[in-house]
Amino acid sequence: MGRGSGDVRARVTLREVAERAGVSVATASYVLSGTRKSGARFSEETAERVRQVAADLQYLPNRMARSVRTGRTGVIQLVLHMLGDPWTQELAEAFTEQAPAHGLTTLIALDSDFSAALSRSEFDAAFVAAAGATEPGQWREALGPVMRKLVVYSSTLAPDGFDVIRFDERRAALMAVEHLLERHRDIACLSAVSAGAREAGVRRGAYLDAMADAGQGVRAEYLAEFAKDALDPYRAARELLSMPDRPTAVFAEADFAAFATVQAARELGLRVPEDVAVIGIGDSGLAESAGISSVGGKDMRERIVAFVLERALDARIPQNRVLELEPVLFERDSTSPAGRAR
Repeated sequence: MGRGSGDVRARVTLREVAERAGVSVATASYVLSGTRKSGARFSEETAERVRQVAADLQYLPNRMARSVRTGRTGVIQLVLHMLGDPWTQELAEAFTEQAPAHGLTTLIALDSDFSAALSRSEFDAAFVAAAGATEPGQWREALGPVMRKLVVYSSTLAPDGFDVIRFDERRAALMAVEHLLERHRDIACLSAVSAGAREAGVRRGAYLDAMADAGQGVRAEYLAEFAKDALDPYRAARELLSMPDRPTAVFAEADFAAFATVQAARELGLRVPEDVAVIGIGDSGLAESAGISSVGGKDMRERIVAFVLERALDARIPQNRVLELEPVLFERDSTSPAGRAR
């Protein structure tokens, strides 16, 4: 009987796929899991036939059963804070591009309480882009033994039963502001409004310190803030650059805010960088393609993905690893009158 809209039979099993394709259940499993274990011998023609049958029958793998059998789920869980941020988008894309080659699926959650999100999930590894204000003790209570599967992106946390990817937020911000100070004195800061996040104010604090060390006072109206959405940085930047005594340079704490600042400047008839220089943090692909100076980490996304994949693919890897990402200045057209990049 066909599986039309009126068919209420149970979900297609792996055995049905194997029988229709004329292969063993083991071969069908190897093909559809994307793995080649010892003794698994089949041609690409056979593999393609199995995949086609699975598609025709709308076969969906039972991840829970596989988890019970193998102890693995085949899932990498990403907990992200803002998909409108190009850096976050590009990181998510890097995971979704590379995970399938290892038989893994990427799932994305947007949740300020990441421990709550993860406690409802099954995964081989979880990457947490922003730990927020919660302390590891709270995670331990919510997550229990899956704590060991966590990789947390944080400039302040030390590994404690979980892995940490560390990018020195303060040093990155200092490098950005010091770069602007080479040619400017009237420098504004464009930062996100933050509701008590653990790392809130680190980049703005570095800006204030760098300005003080350079003997430069900071006008209150040069401390502009935006809500974390795709449009508000443009509003904040336009207000900042419309001031009668506007700044000649803007330190934006994220690349998407730097991009919005460049757009606002050009719409106001200002030349970048001659009338206003702009720099961001993150070194996203958007910053590179738009010629916006930024401070990021060399091969940052590639190294993050590889680090998390190691955790997902081998449960025997010791806990408490640290991946240090060294800040690097990428100078481009938005700060260099000569348009040079280095």
